[in-house]
Parts: sequence; structure tokens; C-alpha cells
Amino acid sequence: MDIERVWMITFESRNVRKFGGLGEVPPNLSRALIKKGIKAIVITPSHGKISYFIKEGLAKPIVSTILNEKKITVYEVNSIEPPHIIVSGDLLEEQLIYSSSLKDKIVLFTKGIEAYAKKMKEIGIYPDIIHCNDWHSIPSMVLLKLFYETEKVYPVFIYHIHLLSELKIDRVFLSRMNIPFDEKIKIFYNGSKYEASISDIVSLSHGLLERFAGLISDYLVTVSKHYLFDVLGYIGWDLEEKAGVIYNATNWTYRETLEEVIKKHPSLSDLLNKDLKSNRYLLRKYFEENALDNIPENEPIVPDEEIKDRIKHVKTYPFRGSGRVYGFRNIGPLAIMSGRITSQKGYDLLIKSLEDLLFKVSNAKIVLFPIPVSGSWPMLELLIKSSILYYENLRVIPGYSSYLYKLAHVAADVYVAPSRHEPFGIMVLEAMASGTPVVASKTGGLAETILDIREYGVLGTGLHVKPGSVKELGRALSDLLLFMESGYYKPFSDKWNRIVSSIEDEELSTLLVKNPETPWKIRDSCIRRASEFSWNRSAEQTIKIYHESLKNVKKRI
Repeated sequence: MDIERVWMITFESRNVRKFGGLGEVPPNLSRALIKKGIKAIVITPSHGKISYFIKEGLAKPIVSTILNEKKITVYEVNSIEPPHIIVSGDLLEEQLIYSSSLKDKIVLFTKGIEAYAKKMKEIGIYPDIIHCNDWHSIPSMVLLKLFYETEKVYPVFIYHIHLLSELKIDRVFLSRMNIPFDEKIKIFYNGSKYEASISDIVSLSHGLLERFAGLISDYLVTVSKHYLFDVLGYIGWDLEEKAGVIYNATNWTYRETLEEVIKKHPSLSDLLNKDLKSNRYLLRKYFEENALDNIPENEPIVPDEEIKDRIKHVKTYPFRGSGRVYGFRNIGPLAIMSGRITSQKGYDLLIKSLEDLLFKVSNAKIVLFPIPVSGSWPMLELLIKSSILYYENLRVIPGYSSYLYKLAHVAADVYVAPSRHEPFGIMVLEAMASGTPVVASKTGGLAETILDIREYGVLGTGLHVKPGSVKELGRALSDLLLFMESGYYKPFSDKWNRIVSSIEDEELSTLLVKNPETPWKIRDSCIRRASEFSWNRSAEQTIKIYHESLKNVKKRI
């Protein structure tokens, strides 16, 4: 059977509105599938964006429906790549993606998808693959499977875990999501086919929402081999026979990123035709002294209104109000970090490591780009207070700043990813694509994408540390900052010797003594390593899994 149509269901899309890594994968993967001749579309909520598409004349209404007196309208937007189906109306117009009304939004989203499927049936269009991303898509997966089984149509259902929610499923959850208890559904499990009621499958799921989705789906995928091990350890190894991996990827390249930076910072235009080594010091100097000091008044963008209001009034140096900051008074080795403000990401671990780091590298500069989420003010407040305390070394830019973000990546010496756990970590691919090595916890996808310099030498792309270890984090970060800083000085000069002798890890200092050009070779290795994770390769992995999943569909029917 040829695969013609794929419906990619996701609660985020970079083309509409995104919050984290989830928003990158469905649209980028769909775009790559389209290049391989598959008609892929992304189905996502509006999150307040449909008004823009309507205003620009880009959105065409397909179908409307009513749920509890709330009107839901489904629009087709074909003018963006990949084409999108956008479900709009009522709570789906909230710009904050993950609010207190999240579960109610999922109900409306699911109802809109169901209406769209029925409309497509009327004109004889059926998907071959329904690719559901993360737990927000589980109700859609169940109701679409029920719908198509009554039509005796059997698309493949893929359940794609980007991050375990660890939510529970019971009759209350089913009722709230308008999923019938007693309807029967066909599944393939443990080498056999079953026709079981949804309530029976809930019992078989042991109350775990992601296990329930794994049982319902024809194939379960996640984003790295290490994380698949974690997922199966959580939901059950009995699902291993229909589980696999589709790696995430990045579109970033060093050349294109630098071109984008120069468009926003025209004074850097003379750097475009210079080599990597000539660029980095000048980019860092500009970022630390100039760009940080001149953040536009409309940035950083903070979607959460409560946090936005709190940030507005923070004006203690180095803050100047509304999330803008003063630049550093002097320059130094630069480390950056980005991502959602959650315990998972480990911002607090980095803060705890600063005392040791600055004792060894007193002129180090750390710039954080934390994305606030609901309930994250206590952690953000810690970061803000730390920046006030370490005003010579630390800056915090809460929210989104297109003026600074990519510039920071091509200016940095090190990217920090101290995650307690990390399914994949697209952010480290973006860093490596920018020629920036990474200090990261050895967990999940970070254990696979980053090649430890102590093991791989000049082919390495960073250093691994034990997850949660503040001591290891501080030591690795100070060592790698010094390691990269040595590249700016004449080999075996007094300054170079002082830097190299300050590196605690003997393997790193020995590498430099043997080849002082190693820092620049590491940057080249980072760029090369990131290029190995392309969306084209991810699409190839996806198509193989689709064909494998077709076998499971035949087994369940």
C-alpha cells in the first residue's frame, strides 16, 4: 500500500503558535514528507492566530460545528508550508497555549477535528496515516479511530511521545474528553488482535494515559533511543514490539543563521565573508557590549500576562524594566542557555554552579533566555535575583527576543543544557549548528546527539555531566569555557599558558597542548554533527515506521 495522505495532529506548530520543541517537529517533519511526495497536513488549534490568516486572506472555512453552545470553525490554510488545518473558536483563541483551561481547549480541538474528518468523508478524502503528537492528541486519536472503524476504513494511527505527561486516565478523564466508555475498538497487542471496549483498554493501561495511547495506536514512537528506554520503562515493555524512534532535527545552518543575524544587525555585515575564527570574537564582543544594551522596546515578548506585568516593574540593575537589560561592562567567555522555565531544564542547577564557575573563570558571562510558563514565577524570580547578585556576570532575558536569540548562538563559546531529563533537545542541535559546543547532562537525546570531547577528541561537540550534579556542571562549564577561550590567544604565550593550566580536566588540557587549534576544530565538528540530524533523514525514518505500522493495521483487522 502506498502512503498518500498524512494528518499530523499537534497542539503546537511554529507556523501558527509554538511554545517549545513540540512546535518544531510536526511542521518540519510534514514539510520533509511533502518533499518525498506525501500529502501531509498539520492540524492544530488557532491559539488566537486565525484572525491574522483571515485578515491576510489566507484562511478558507471548511466546516463549523457546535459543542455546548460554543461554535468551532475549521479553516484550511494552504498558503503556508506545510498546509495547515486550523481549529478555531472560543477558548481556542487564547494566545497562551497552556493555560488553566487546557483540558477544555483539548475538548474543543477534538470536536473540530472530528467535524473535519466527517466533512472530508463526504468528499471521499481519507487519511492513510493519522500521526498524533503528545497527550493533547489522544482524545482525537480515540474518536477518529472509532469513527473510521464504523466506516470500515483503517488508517494507521501513530502516537508520538515528545515528552511524557505521566497523566492518569480513568472514567473521569474519558467523560471530560467526551470519549465513550463502552464503545469497542480494535487493537493489536502482544502479538494478537483484540476487540475491546474503551473501558477495558483503560483497565489494561493501569491508569497510565500514555500506556492507553500506546495500546490504542498501531505504532508508538519517541525522539531518541535513550528516551524510548525511559518511555517503555514507564508504560510497559510489553509494547516494545510496536515501538520505535524518529529523531528530531534542525533547519539551522551556520551560514544561514549568520545571514539572519546580519539582517537584524547590519553593522555586522562585514563579517559575512570572514571565516569562523575571525568572526567569533567580534560577534561575542558586539553581543555582550552592544546588543544586550539595545534590546528593542517591543522585546522580549512574554505571552503570560501576569508574568509580563511582574517583569515590567523589575528595574534594579542590571534590569531596566520590561525584561530589558544593560550590557556587560567588560567582555569575557560567553555561555548561554534557553528553554522553558521548568524543573526539568535545570536552571536552578546552573545558578547553584555559578559560585564555583566564577571562582575559576571570574570574567565569565552567562546569558539565559528562559521562557516563562504558567506557575514559573518563583523560578524566574530566582533567576532575576541571581542576575542582580551576579550583575557583572549574569543576564536574564525572559521570553522571546528575535533581536538577540540567534546572535547569542553565533556569539557564544558554550551552550549549557543541565536538564534533569531531556527526551531529545533540539536546542543543542541549534547550538551546534551555530558552531557552539555544549555542556549537557548525559540523559535522553543529549546522550546521543553530543559527542564528548574527552572520548572523541577533535570530533567531539561538548562535555557530558551527571544529571543533577552541580559540582560536575560547574567544573565542566568552567573547563570548556577556558578550553574555547584558549583559541583566541597565541599558542604557548603567557596568557595561553595561564588559561590552559587553569583547566582542571587533564584530557582537555592535553588536547590543547597537542593541538592548540582544537577549539576551532571542535566548532567545525559541532556544525558537522548538527547537519547529521536533518528533517530529510527524520522523514526517511518516519516513512519506514509508517510501512511497519501498516503491518500492524492488517494484524488488528
